[in-house]
Amino acid sequence: MSWFFLRSQCTMLALAVFVLLLTQTTAGWSKPDSWKTHGGGCIAREREALLSIKAGITADPERLLSSWRGQDCCQWEGIRCSNMTGHVIELDLHARYIRSSLEGEISSSLKTLQHLQHLDLGGNYHLTGRRGRLPGFLGSLGNLRYLNLSGLNFSGTVPHQLGNLSRLRYLDLRSYGLYSEDLRWLSQLSSLKHLDMSFANLSAVIGWVDTVNMLSSLEVLRLSTCSLITTNHYMPRSNLTRLKILDLFRNSIEMQFDAISWVWDASSLKYLNLESNHIYGVFPAQLGNLTSLEVLKLRENHIKGMIPDTLTSLCSLRIFELAYNDVQGDVTEFIERLPKCSWSQLQELHLGHNNITGSPSDWISHMTSLSTLDLSFNKLTGPLTTAIGMLSNLIYLNIGYNQMDGLITQEHFSKLTELQELHLSGNSFTMKLNSDWIPPRRLLTLGLRSCYLGPRFPRWLKSPKNISYLYMSNASIADTNTMPDWFWTVYRKADVLDLSNNNISGTLPVTLGQMDTSFLDLSSNQFIGPVEQLPQNIATLDLSRNSLSGALPLNVRWPLFMDSLLLFDNHFTGTIPASLCQMKSLTLLDIRNNMITGQFPRCSENVASSSGTVPSNTASVDSDSSSEISSSMSIETLRLNNNSLSDEFPLILQNCPELTFIDLGQNRFFGSIPPWIGEKLPQLKYLSLRSNMFSGYIPTQLRGLRYLQYLDLAHNNFSGTIPRSLLNMDGMTKTTELAARDYPSSTSSDMATVDDGITVVDDPQDPGGGYEHAMIASIFVVTKGQGREYIGRFIDIVSLDLSCNHLTGNIPESIGPAAGLVNMNLSLNHLTGKIPENIGSMHSLESLDLSSNQLSGKIPPGLSDLTSLSYLNLSYNDLIIRKDTVGAPARHTQPFRPRIHVHWQRWPLRTSSSEDLPGKPHSGKPLHSQQRRIRSFGLSVGFVVGLWVVFCSLLFKKTWRASYFRLFDEVCDKTYVPVVVNWERMTRKPTTID
Repeated sequence: MSWFFLRSQCTMLALAVFVLLLTQTTAGWSKPDSWKTHGGGCIAREREALLSIKAGITADPERLLSSWRGQDCCQWEGIRCSNMTGHVIELDLHARYIRSSLEGEISSSLKTLQHLQHLDLGGNYHLTGRRGRLPGFLGSLGNLRYLNLSGLNFSGTVPHQLGNLSRLRYLDLRSYGLYSEDLRWLSQLSSLKHLDMSFANLSAVIGWVDTVNMLSSLEVLRLSTCSLITTNHYMPRSNLTRLKILDLFRNSIEMQFDAISWVWDASSLKYLNLESNHIYGVFPAQLGNLTSLEVLKLRENHIKGMIPDTLTSLCSLRIFELAYNDVQGDVTEFIERLPKCSWSQLQELHLGHNNITGSPSDWISHMTSLSTLDLSFNKLTGPLTTAIGMLSNLIYLNIGYNQMDGLITQEHFSKLTELQELHLSGNSFTMKLNSDWIPPRRLLTLGLRSCYLGPRFPRWLKSPKNISYLYMSNASIADTNTMPDWFWTVYRKADVLDLSNNNISGTLPVTLGQMDTSFLDLSSNQFIGPVEQLPQNIATLDLSRNSLSGALPLNVRWPLFMDSLLLFDNHFTGTIPASLCQMKSLTLLDIRNNMITGQFPRCSENVASSSGTVPSNTASVDSDSSSEISSSMSIETLRLNNNSLSDEFPLILQNCPELTFIDLGQNRFFGSIPPWIGEKLPQLKYLSLRSNMFSGYIPTQLRGLRYLQYLDLAHNNFSGTIPRSLLNMDGMTKTTELAARDYPSSTSSDMATVDDGITVVDDPQDPGGGYEHAMIASIFVVTKGQGREYIGRFIDIVSLDLSCNHLTGNIPESIGPAAGLVNMNLSLNHLTGKIPENIGSMHSLESLDLSSNQLSGKIPPGLSDLTSLSYLNLSYNDLIIRKDTVGAPARHTQPFRPRIHVHWQRWPLRTSSSEDLPGKPHSGKPLHSQQRRIRSFGLSVGFVVGLWVVFCSLLFKKTWRASYFRLFDEVCDKTYVPVVVNWERMTRKPTTID
């Protein structure tokens, strides 16, 4: 009976539902303004709103809106209507391709679509209107579940009206121009599952963690590159138990790793990205709570120590990224602490740039799923285990820049059939491979820098067909035979070729111009002969430190997009061709130490016509005005020193506003320094005109060079006075420590490459290289009485050298503010007056040379304040030495003693106490006439004999001359002053000195 009653109830319920649906359908048919209209299948007012939206779009590259015609808007592209009501519920106009972005603005007619649930305008970069604001009226679309505005070029604040979208489940606002100071409106989106506000500036937001914690339904949270600040707020309980993806990449979060308490409760978390923050401290044991974790990215933080032993439950771990931290300990212990249940499925392991020690052992063979293994820039030692050859899924292997050695044989590559990138650079491996060995067929990148491949050129390099990046610098190749011809054919399509710092000989092929190479480094080899062609796609070319000859390779099928050209230390001859002016992308030009003659090109109308194009705004070659320069150039570093160029200061340089470094030294340039230099070269930091024939006054316009920190005008014919404002630039007041960068000269090229292809400075203190592109790799400085070449990643010396000119007048009193000056040389001029009293404020000064002038008066006591001074030369002046200057200053417990040596007057000194005056008679006993005659006779004979001995013995031997005069100076310095002072003391009456 009960069964029959239950069945009757079910029948009645089904009948009631059927009647209800029939009623609603009939009601819908009875409404004339519903979805069925007189001519189509959508609601008229919504169709009009869509047409208004179309009118606001000014460009449609992919003709996405071409179907928006007719009455039935539900059939239009990107539109979906409800099957029940006919209302538009989805509008999807996202950009399908990069270049398919719609242009125009989002029409306010969008508010009419009140039943809209899905709105996707992502990728339409130009769909922001003139104001570029994110429209607040979107907050009136109360039925929205999905909103994607990623990639639109919005600017301004995120409207708080978005908090009205209480049904929203998906929100993507990725945009570089947005910012917000308050995210409390997010707490109203209780149904939100996906939130992405990456690239918006949220630096002013306080308590963002508390706000996010209110979104208990959240599964995806992406706040990458948002400038989020530290949050030390302790949260006893996290509501983000459903969170699966957390991306906080590249923010400003500075806190201890174990203080991120709200993360450890997210037991469903699969993806955690905390890369590029300021997280510090040791690994927290709470990492083991994230049992669902598949991807863990902690790159570029300050985490130290060893990973905890609580990770045994992370059996789903596939990607582990820890590069650029301070992970310490043995690599085998590290692997043992990883969950063994994840070994067979671990796909990526990134441990580069840490302090990991030990040697990779047989544990590698258990990680059969590894596709990426990065152990580079650590302290690994020993040989590479042959077990690496068992990883058949390996695509990327990088163990470069460690301290490993041993043999690399074919066994190491036995099953690496999928290998695409191999980086062994920076180790001492010996490659013992048969000449018929065939590398992995998919290999694209091969880094063997500093490995031993020689002495003969390896023939197995003839087999690879797909290598695009080859790094073989310093590979001990010293084959007496020439470069094999097959190399240029096999690697014709390679993008990067680095064979620098070997002893490879031969000539460059005639077919060099047919190669597709963009980066070619053949520096520090034994190549000879001319360079007839250049690769047409070349961007960086380094042929320095060879024996190449002939004309500069600038006028033969010149590549128009080259940015770096290094040809120094060769035997190139001829002139600089006018085609240089067409190189608008060139930033680095270094042709020093060659035999180039003639003038620097002026980039006139004739230059343009040589390429077949004549710019309308160029003038004739004879014009000396600034209007003759055709267009702006990108040169930042220009090194022409030690050639035979003869011209005035190159006019083309006034059209190079990015110039940072100019070296025209050791040439035959003449004329004056143009006054426009201070206005046209605002970025200039280094200016060297040493050993030329420049003349005239030093222009006061140099004060416009705000960043100038190195000025060398020595060995010219400059006259007049030293400008008072010469040392008042910001660049001269910055403090440096020259001694920290006092590296010896290197025989390698100034530029080097690491295996990622980035050009860096070859820094002796960082042999692994780096990622910066430094415009200045070395610089020659005459300091501390000798010439030195400083080499490093950044050359930051602050120096002034005006020696060996015809400068007159006083040393400016304003010299004092140059607090950052390290080296100053004003010797061999005609300077008069006193040494400025405030010279003691130049606390960074290490070398000071004022010798061979006409300076007079007392040596200022402020010299004793120069505690960094290690070289002082005041010889050949008319100075009075005060005993309290060379004694112990009142403010110092130790006497002032320069570390190297001090040159005083070489003629008999006058000493004075603190009460002596320059004109006061000296109180000393006069010498007898016989003694004076004997002394004069001895001095005369010694002078004549010594002069002829030195002259005759050193006339024909340059190295002897240099050694002899250096020894003579040192002997005089150490003996003459004590002898003369003691002699005067013995031959005069004792006096009382206060």
